[in-house]
Amino acid sequence: MTESYILETLIILSLIALSPLADAGCSCSGGTWDPSSFLNSELGSSQPVQIGSTQNSDVAASGSGSKKPLNRADSFPNGELLKPMKSVSSSDVVIDVSNTDSYAASHIKNAIWIPTRNFLDGEGNLKTAQELATVLGDTGVSRDNSIVLYAGKESSGEAEFAFLVLHYLGQKDLLLLDGSLADWKAAGLPEEVSESKKPGVEYKPEVRTDVIAEYEYVNSGQAQIIDVRPFVEFGKGRIPGSIALDPANVIKGDKIKTGADLSTVFSRLDKEKPIVVYSDDYSRSALVWYALQLMGYDARLYTWEDWKAHENADAPTGTTPAAAGSKYTKLGTT
Repeated sequence: MTESYILETLIILSLIALSPLADAGCSCSGGTWDPSSFLNSELGSSQPVQIGSTQNSDVAASGSGSKKPLNRADSFPNGELLKPMKSVSSSDVVIDVSNTDSYAASHIKNAIWIPTRNFLDGEGNLKTAQELATVLGDTGVSRDNSIVLYAGKESSGEAEFAFLVLHYLGQKDLLLLDGSLADWKAAGLPEEVSESKKPGVEYKPEVRTDVIAEYEYVNSGQAQIIDVRPFVEFGKGRIPGSIALDPANVIKGDKIKTGADLSTVFSRLDKEKPIVVYSDDYSRSALVWYALQLMGYDARLYTWEDWKAHENADAPTGTTPAAAGSKYTKLGTT
């Protein structure tokens, strides 16, 4: 047996022995091994982390030991009351409730305009349920519509007041836009200047009795009472046992504060006990009422005018109603 024959035999046997290893290690496409596929299979032995996924959140929060909310709405117990801007669809009825003339200058595409002043009578009182239903029906709003409300600024309380009114009338699908018109424009979402109108319909209200408080309920002592009028007015006369809260304490910039901040503002309140918020300005009280809704409180709205009307009917002439026995406690302060 020659030396060359022995060498050729050894080479052939080596190739036969190594071929299964080559087949097991490659990822083939058209007969060509792709090294990157092999590397990815090794590095990605677990499911890939995606932006916005739970795994990604865990990694981002690993330094602090707690997960951070993915968006603003997630910071509230009832964040589902807010409508993300990019989830607004053509099936939603978007309503601009600003009392200014900003609607004529620019508004969300296809949005209709119902200024909140239309919900009040000539003396500034809330219209009756049937009158409110007429206002909505005349503008083409049905109780079956999916409603999204917005105003120029969240801090104005206009959108929150409109939310309260429609919630009171039993609107089935009702949300506040999570952002202002300025935010909408900044996101590059569609807007227009031409007026949008819908044909009139019949709005059939189903009034909720747990939204607007009656005098008897307020006077019963069942609820915590929050006075959101200017503090100087609180000092002149107030509902006994009421607590003062400046609505500015629930606002940061031009938006309602995050859930963490509101938890601090409302820390002195008992979450197991209902709340009544009152003022002589609906937008002012609705702003705080809506913030309480976001935080999961059982809250109702009341008016200072109604309290005075009932107290004055029984009070001796010349006395100031409901000044004695109130706590000079201010929420949102330390």
